[in-house]
Amino acid sequence: MGWLSNLLLPGRLRTGPTALLPARPDPKTLLAIAQLADPEARPDGDDVLAGGSRVQPPIELGPDLLAKLGVPGEEPLWACRIAADGPLPVDFFDKSLAEGIAYRLGGWSVCQGEPVDPAEEDGGDPVVYLPAVPEPEEVLPVLAGLLHADAVDGARWPEGELVDGVVHVPVRRGRVADVYADDDLVITIEEGHRVPPVAQARWPYLTEIAVARVSPAGRTEETRPAAEATGGTGDTADADDTAAVASGDEVPVAPGEETARPEDVDDPDALESDAAETGAAETGAAETGATETGVVEGGAGSGDDAVAVARDALVGRAAVALEIAQRLQGIAADSRGFQLAEPADVLPGGYAGTPLA
Repeated sequence: MGWLSNLLLPGRLRTGPTALLPARPDPKTLLAIAQLADPEARPDGDDVLAGGSRVQPPIELGPDLLAKLGVPGEEPLWACRIAADGPLPVDFFDKSLAEGIAYRLGGWSVCQGEPVDPAEEDGGDPVVYLPAVPEPEEVLPVLAGLLHADAVDGARWPEGELVDGVVHVPVRRGRVADVYADDDLVITIEEGHRVPPVAQARWPYLTEIAVARVSPAGRTEETRPAAEATGGTGDTADADDTAAVASGDEVPVAPGEETARPEDVDDPDALESDAAETGAAETGAAETGATETGVVEGGAGSGDDAVAVARDALVGRAAVALEIAQRLQGIAADSRGFQLAEPADVLPGGYAGTPLA
């Protein structure tokens, strides 16, 4: 059994990164998911190689082993451990790969002894990878059909200007280049990011890229202590640069990434959005915000309604990201760096129930 000895297996799975799945995944399905994060992912024997990481074949775990991993339940799960193929992957891509596989197959992710159900988190902020920071003259015509602002909120955007229904805030400090917003969404253009595998395949000649991040407006957040899976170099000064754009405690954009593992990448506050209808989204998102636990304040009367509102808001942000990517020749991806082909791809469980080969 090699590394799968009864003695070493729990410890190695616990340290992870490991995806724990409710059913044995088809190798073709695992490859297809890995190729969303790295289009050049390929099979290697029983493994899948993606972005400097090796997705090992699934192993069935019973309740006893799962209890040692801190995962509740009596039903067996299938474990796919992600191992670095050589040096550690840049920006801990192995961890985001495990989380992305678990997210799409309705499972758990375990890393450094912490089991996480990715579906219980929000989907994070969809992003658009761009080869360089676009000029406002390029971005504003694109966003004019997606964002709808009647006036500039001077308290939130003291340096903002209203252009064709879009609030534009030229930051040009630190990593943040520009901010575009309306009452519901904030588009942050950030520069100086490392190139993730999904972008490396398209732009192999680049050493860094720009990222357009689609976030809900009205979010109040502190400096994030960890990197997005999008691949950043880590600069805590970005939080100060970003905070200078707005007043009070409200930070309009996600601050720069840190160098630590991205455990807290998907801030639960990401569901705090009015998420009103945008031109591209057409999702019918609710007009009231959701709390960080997904419970709507003064809106839907049940947890199911709150989940539907949160999902509609997430799909709406993904639709905006896809439109930006199409118009600016970029790559739309979720918060873990998995490419999106359509808005619904950002929802959890998209590959669950895929027939076995």
